Amino acid sequence: MDGRSKTLWFALAAGAIFLRATVSLHSYSGQNRPPMYGDYEAQRHWQEVTVNLPVSDWYRNTTDNDLLYWGLDYPPLTAYHSYLVGTWARRTHGEAFVALHTSRGIGTEEHKHFMRNTVLLVDAVLYIPALLFALHCVRQLVSEELLLALAVLYPGQILIDNGHFQFNNISLALCALAVVAIVRKATLLGAMLFCLALNYKQMELYHALPFFFYLLRDCFLGEEDNRTAGRKLLAGVRKLSLLGVTVIVTFAILWLPWLGSLESLSQVVHRIFPVARGVFEDKVSNVWCLVNVFVKLKNFPVTTMALVCLLCTALAVLPSGLHLLLQRTSNARSFLYSLTVTALGFFLFSFQVHEKSILLVALPAVLLLPLEPLASYWFLQMSTFSMLPLLHKDGLTGAYLALTLVTLTLPRVAAAFEPSNRSSACPRYDTLHVGQLLRGSVDRTRAIVFTTLFYISLVGQGALLLAFLYLPPPSRLPFLYPLAISAYSCGHFVLFFLYFNYRQMFSGEATVTSQPAKGGPKKKRK
Repeated sequence: MDGRSKTLWFALAAGAIFLRATVSLHSYSGQNRPPMYGDYEAQRHWQEVTVNLPVSDWYRNTTDNDLLYWGLDYPPLTAYHSYLVGTWARRTHGEAFVALHTSRGIGTEEHKHFMRNTVLLVDAVLYIPALLFALHCVRQLVSEELLLALAVLYPGQILIDNGHFQFNNISLALCALAVVAIVRKATLLGAMLFCLALNYKQMELYHALPFFFYLLRDCFLGEEDNRTAGRKLLAGVRKLSLLGVTVIVTFAILWLPWLGSLESLSQVVHRIFPVARGVFEDKVSNVWCLVNVFVKLKNFPVTTMALVCLLCTALAVLPSGLHLLLQRTSNARSFLYSLTVTALGFFLFSFQVHEKSILLVALPAVLLLPLEPLASYWFLQMSTFSMLPLLHKDGLTGAYLALTLVTLTLPRVAAAFEPSNRSSACPRYDTLHVGQLLRGSVDRTRAIVFTTLFYISLVGQGALLLAFLYLPPPSRLPFLYPLAISAYSCGHFVLFFLYFNYRQMFSGEATVTSQPAKGGPKKKRK
């Protein structure tokens, strides 16, 4: 990496941290709202539980661990992280932040600064570097400066992690690094990194099928060579066995404290997959929330809905996975598309979906920016809009508007400063103006249609935003505007789902440029 690139990365990271720090000055989920206090208190309470109770009691209901009050419901790596942060809090600020029972609902400015800084630290040392590195390794002939800026300034992740308050940055960063490792053929490292992501947040299952199909294909089909079918089969079994051992060992190390008894293990699994919560929460922008307007799904047995969701999700995502498995050559481009399609299919059709789960679709969409500038850019913008009711409830409407304005103006700013002597082989990356937006195509008519639809979408968002903020809903329909926002966003997501499916299966043999693992010239990998 040359000096200019290092300076660019540093400037982007500094700007991204500055915006995140600014958002962190806003209110957070559940601030001054007893008795549960929101996700902020959930994260703090997990620190309280893990530093004060033995590991065996972290996921069990006891007199000191009331699971109805923000009981741990994420996998062990989240618990270990909570323990580390809680230990840091105890050593730097005494017992006040993590005292058993008495620290519940703490909302001092000192504690807010501490909690906000823990998220900023992860952004600075893990999430932002992971995104910059991933997009540096998976890129095309586009303006890399704007691509990187759009990735690290994506409003959805900033507003949820640094505003609402969560640690999605850890699992998303681990998944991004896993994608890079897989694309660069470091399959064992990629499998381990994805296991870590999955053991931080179980929602990483949204990405699991593309990893499974891509690695399975790599084991048994691979690239063409002169080996006999028998020798190729043996080599594939050996590679698959190594992958299996890597996965099992990674899980075993993380789950070791609960492997001593079946009861302890089943309790952790039960906490991680709380089926009883229902098919969705609040006004999430997925299919079931819309269907519920006409057919009250929550009147059906939970097990019935869980099976229906499982079937619909499988039907939605398996075509993409099978295409990834059965394609003629190992294609990193198809892997990126399949990650996006599968995550979006899970968001639209799976059981127990949150508004914030759209971030799991946003990560592969960010990585698709080099291949799908306008579609990914548009999706990222819409994904943030879909969370507007949640952000408004947390007092983050102003931050949402400011960050959205930043990302909407970035392409124009980049176009204004683009060198006039830029090679014609490298298309401009002004998303809202230039015809060479669609990968491998200079079809100006097609690009004009896309940009026109994008502007129409923005007008619709603006109208819904104004109605949501300033027009009182009818007394008989108090949730009219949140539902309208969910329906509008869901309609977009269904179209994006169809589009990315089409692009994966019918967009030809486009390549993904990846840096070689150890020096050497840049190569194009199919």
